[in-house]
Amino acid sequence: MCFNVLVVVFMFLLDVSFGQVQTRSYSCVLPSLCRDNINIIDPRILVPGTSSNSGSPTGTIPSGATAPGNTVIFPSTGNIGSPTVNIITPPALTDCPSGYVRCTNVICGTPTVQPSQNDGFATPGAFPWQAFIRNANSNVKNGYAGGGVLIDQYHVLTAAHKIANLSSVSVTMGLYNTYNFSNTQTSQVQQIWIHSFYNQTYLKNDVALLRLATPMNLGLNVMPICLSQAGRSYIGSPSSACLVSGWGQTNFAVDDAPTQTLKQVHVPIVSNQQCMTSFTRVLGAAYATAYLDFPNEICAGGQAQQDACTQDGGSPLICSDTSTQFSLAGLVLWGKNCGQPDVYGVYLNVPSYLSWIQCTIQCIQSLQNCNSCPATRFL
Repeated sequence: MCFNVLVVVFMFLLDVSFGQVQTRSYSCVLPSLCRDNINIIDPRILVPGTSSNSGSPTGTIPSGATAPGNTVIFPSTGNIGSPTVNIITPPALTDCPSGYVRCTNVICGTPTVQPSQNDGFATPGAFPWQAFIRNANSNVKNGYAGGGVLIDQYHVLTAAHKIANLSSVSVTMGLYNTYNFSNTQTSQVQQIWIHSFYNQTYLKNDVALLRLATPMNLGLNVMPICLSQAGRSYIGSPSSACLVSGWGQTNFAVDDAPTQTLKQVHVPIVSNQQCMTSFTRVLGAAYATAYLDFPNEICAGGQAQQDACTQDGGSPLICSDTSTQFSLAGLVLWGKNCGQPDVYGVYLNVPSYLSWIQCTIQCIQSLQNCNSCPATRFL
């Protein structure tokens, strides 16, 4: 990534185990990230005419009479009732870490720290969905294999070409400085599923879903990104609205990935025709047609030194839905050199694969035929 630039949450109703995969029906989150409506104190007045103890009618009083001590008169009916207060205390939850609560409606794509408007180093905490994918069989450069994005507590989305040759993979979340892994969470990847029609030559259908062995606890520095509706188009989104982040190279000719610090860059998303015209000029018509795969891919960037770069593959391209919430538009796939004027980066068009993502998660849970997705288990 050039230096100058750079939930949807799937839940199930019961804790069940499908083969070797166990899914809990809730996430462990900080209370500020939960939309569940939990009432701690719930005062209630009895239905007019009933007793708090027996439920039997307490009678009525004549108009103008005085009710006995510790009772309530219901003005509309003249009925007498005794007040009751119910204190609802949640059960003791020992399976979430201290300070975290069970939650089934998790806030997504809303960092507590908003991304900077300036390109370069990212603001710490502004990309809590950014995943650091590691080759567990390598100690070189912290085992860095590529980027990814957390879409719920169990699943990370990335490019298939980043993990297709790996036999042992882990994911670290909450990472900003690759020299400092404190205050991060790491999970081994239990399963890897890739699109059955993935073409490694032309990087078509270049998408993979990683199933984590241990669910992530969601907080200020670990949060899922939002997934938009299927078929949503981000084409025409200005650079002010969309960013790509990652630890990729700062220059095409400099092998310095992963960089010490997470980087970000704002990029505009251009039309398919504009992208095809550019790559026809750069690659020739035959290669441009062979490599570009619309509408399953989108193109972004095209500005000098504002681009993703080598080893950013799988990293998220996000766009703002509101002033504070972001959704996942794309995944870094490929390009030609880095940061060249009028040469675009090519990204997986994530909304085109929403049904594949949902189907594959159900496939992992043995709720869907994997061939219908179509998804193939790689690990």
